[in-house]
Amino acid sequence: MAEAGAADQVANLHLDEVTGEQVSKSELKKRQKQRQLEDKKREKAAAAPPKPKAPKSEEEEESQLTPN
Repeated sequence: MAEAGAADQVANLHLDEVTGEQVSKSELKKRQKQRQLEDKKREKAAAAPPKPKAPKSEEEEESQLTPN
């Protein structure tokens, strides 16, 4: 009977194609959803225009100078 329970657990595992791991269906869905969110964030960041650097004031520049 213990062998049948182990066989059932193996049958319920699914291959995560990115990592090559055998994981449960719910874990696989979590990973796929997380990857989709990360992809959307990357696309959004790539589509956003680069932020211009604010010009520093002379006082800030002088404060960063070393005494050498």
